[in-house]
Formats: sequence, structure tokens, C-alpha cells
Amino acid sequence: MTSFNIENPAVSLGTWVVVSGVSGFIGSHVADQLLKARYKVRGTTRDSKKNAWIEAHFNQAYGSGSFELVEVPDMTANGAFDNVVQGANGFIHVANDMTGSKDPDVAVERAVRGALNALRASAEAGIKRFVYTSSSFAATQPKPNKSFKIAHDTYNEEAMKRAWEPEPGTEDIYSASKVITERRIAAWIKENKSTMVVNAVLPNANIGPVINASKQGYPTSAGWVKALWDGNYDVVKKAPPQHYINVQDDARLHVIALAHPDVASERIFAVAGPVNISTIIDILRKSFPRKEWRNVPEDGEDLSTFEQMPKAEALLKKVYGAGFISLEESVRANAQELATEL
Repeated sequence: MTSFNIENPAVSLGTWVVVSGVSGFIGSHVADQLLKARYKVRGTTRDSKKNAWIEAHFNQAYGSGSFELVEVPDMTANGAFDNVVQGANGFIHVANDMTGSKDPDVAVERAVRGALNALRASAEAGIKRFVYTSSSFAATQPKPNKSFKIAHDTYNEEAMKRAWEPEPGTEDIYSASKVITERRIAAWIKENKSTMVVNAVLPNANIGPVINASKQGYPTSAGWVKALWDGNYDVVKKAPPQHYINVQDDARLHVIALAHPDVASERIFAVAGPVNISTIIDILRKSFPRKEWRNVPEDGEDLSTFEQMPKAEALLKKVYGAGFISLEESVRANAQELATEL
């Protein structure tokens, strides 16, 4: 059982923290971990009616008035977050607008505008800590069977070039949007001589339990286990070997980025170890032997090394008393609700 423990947190316990994109896979877990740490959460969503379930869920779990849901239909609109930040002490910007994901100019412009809207609103409201959910893809994309190192200041310059080539891949555009948004946030802080502390969290593939699968489904990398469970092996063929992070560990690292007074101007790489689809199948076969599991063609390994990975785990151990959750436990947690069908 993990418990949050930071002496003299940079954001006082019991105060309001804004979480954008709160109904998503990562955002909902960030809210959950903040509430566990005794913060209050004001979450934003594009559709408050559709996602009203999350307000009911968290207020039932953590007490009435601990969570508020606010609709922000377009985070790129001028002043999108101006009302949301009133009375808040921290902001975690998880939301990621993939509109224009096939057009780099549109995708990057929307990502930057949404992040800067959140940043400006936070600064004007006197918020002192801001966390941006970036991605390990801002540093590198998977390169199976190749050994290389990723440092604290590694950026995905290859994707930056490919994203503006004819017919660029969606992953290249996504990667470029994260690189540019990180840089634009840093530039804004410098240009405006802001004293607000900004940290970025860079997760790779999130695996683990979904807060409410009936409402959220199994989005992004949580869908790998769901696809394998349903026998839809073609869905996971496009997933190359890469690194995983348990979504709860990812959320805890976001809380650390917000609250730890010694963590400032950091890129926290939320990566716990390598993963490929074959390994996930092996775990599922061992965990659920009554189901039939097919093998997939050998898909190689992620041989990259994230130099900051030990630092992220050390922060988890210091603040929560435990290191990274294992891949096996993460996969089993991802499949837990599906297992009720057996």
C-alpha cells in the first residue's frame, strides 16, 4: 500500500489543483492520485454532460466537494482556462487535442495554443506550480533492436524533420507537437520572467487499470490488453517494442512534479522498463491459462536506455515508499475487469 509523503509540499495539501483532460486514461488517474494525497481537484473536460460520471465517482470516493468538473469545450480559445484557475494553487495540463493529427501545422499550433492558454491563465491567477504532460516520444520514438541512450535534454529531432515531409506519419506529428510545446512553454517562462515552476512528465506506454472501463473503454495503450483478450491481434501489430509505465506510477510522478519542492524545471521520464507484445501475451497466458492465446511474430526488443529512469524511481520510493509497479502486475490490473467474463 503506497502513501503520499512530502514534507512541506510546494502546493499545500487541501488546496485546489486543476487537471485538464480529466476524463482521459491518464488524466483520471492523475486526479485520483491527487485526491488520495488530500488535494482537491477541479477537472476540465470538453463535454461535462458526457463525463458527469467522473464527478459522481470521485465525490463518492473522496467526499462531497472534493472534485469539481468544469467544461472547457475548446482549450485553444482565448481565455479558455481563465475561470477554471480561480482559487487554484496548481495546474496539471494533461489534455491533448489531436485535431489535425495528419497536418503538422494544425496539430502543433493547437497543442501549443492549448498549453500556453493554460500557462498564461495559471500565471495570471498566481499559481506557482505547473506540470505539462509531454511524452517520451518528445525525446525518441521506438527503435526496435537498437541500443542508444536518452538523456535529460534529448529531443526527437528526427521526428521534427519527418513531421513536415510529404505525407508524414501521425506519430511523427505527435512527437513534434510535444517537442515544440515543451520548448514554447520554456520560452514563455523565460520571456515573461515568470517565477512559476514548470515541470514536464514524459511517459511512454501506459498500462494498468482503467478508472471506469464502462465509461472510458480501454483507450490508447490500455487497449493492447483488451485487443489481445478479444483476439484482435491485428490491432497490436502496429505497436513496436517500447517502454511501459503503470498508469498509477505515471499519475504519482505527476503529483511529485507538482508538489515536491526540490523538483523544478525537470523533465521526468515516466518509463519503468521495456515491453513488447510477446511479453504481454506471455503474462496473460500465465495469468489466465483457461483462455487460448496465440503467439505473434517475433517483434524484437527495446534496447534503449533512459538515463533519468533511476531518478524517477527514486522519487517514487522517496515519496510513496515503493518503486515502479512491475509489468506483470500492470498487465494483470489492465485485464482484471475483463477476467470477470471467465
